[in-house]
Amino acid sequence: MRIGRIEIDRPLCLAPMEDVTDPPYRRLCREEGADLLYTEFAHCEAVTRNVTSECRKLYVDETEHPIGVQLYGSTESTMERATAMAAEAGADFIDLNAGCWVKKIAKRGDGAGLLRDLKKFASVVRAVMRGTSLPVTVKTRLGWDADNIVILDVARIVQDLGVSALTVHLRTRAQGYTGCADWSWIEKIRAACAIPFIANGDIVTPQDAKACLDLGADGVMIGRGAIARPWVFRHMRHYLNTGELLPEPGLNERVEICLRHLAMHAEYRGVPRGIFSFRRNYAGYLKGVPHIAQLRAELMTMESVEPIVARLNRFMEEYREWRDMPTADQGGA
Repeated sequence: MRIGRIEIDRPLCLAPMEDVTDPPYRRLCREEGADLLYTEFAHCEAVTRNVTSECRKLYVDETEHPIGVQLYGSTESTMERATAMAAEAGADFIDLNAGCWVKKIAKRGDGAGLLRDLKKFASVVRAVMRGTSLPVTVKTRLGWDADNIVILDVARIVQDLGVSALTVHLRTRAQGYTGCADWSWIEKIRAACAIPFIANGDIVTPQDAKACLDLGADGVMIGRGAIARPWVFRHMRHYLNTGELLPEPGLNERVEICLRHLAMHAEYRGVPRGIFSFRRNYAGYLKGVPHIAQLRAELMTMESVEPIVARLNRFMEEYREWRDMPTADQGGA
């Protein structure tokens, strides 16, 4: 698959996710095998007003290439200016968000709201392309709702306008994250346009990734399936290359990755702010491990890295003792 000068066979892409795909997590996912990265989505209006929190999203580290900066908005002039700013910040390509389903964004015509007016959608795409000489890509959904599926029209529009790649979350805006992604659209979208097509939605396992690629997608994008599971990219690539499934990481590996993520996150966000914002990750990294309710309650009270590291290391020792303890059936008490 080619986007401008970027050429990757069957790329595994980390989806742009607000408050998730910040630089530390992108770095972690790249180390675990993500081929193509995207920033958190930035609001073009805020970017052009130099709002610090939004402009910070444009930052790209030299270790992150290839990476796309994702922008959202529906005002052509500000989209054009924000695109130019994102290009100057070091992006390899610019990605237009035409798929965000969140009410406050979509209802005002941004994100998936663009799918309600395809002439407006096309004019916004043109504005983004005027703002840069870099490749432009688009991420979208099937349509506004089940009665308004417009993805085949969208695919033709973006191809005709010279967009370099199309990513489709295979749900409608009305679905949000409910129901199932409809992979039956992959073959139809593939037939509707010749530009690279990346499938997104409910791609969680290595088998899911292969199934979507076999249906005709050029690449796959992993979103919620990668949250607190950065190793999913390594497992998917191994399966695609060998047909073999790697075992799920054990507790030691998960805690090691969790602590690495915590350290990078705290350095990037600052302490204690980064400690607070990282708390949502414990459930994911420790999912399925017995005896974690009390541990999580303790971790939620801590405000610096060192006691968290000490408590998790102690928990691993306790876990090994519980695991090795004989059960009643084995003659234990």
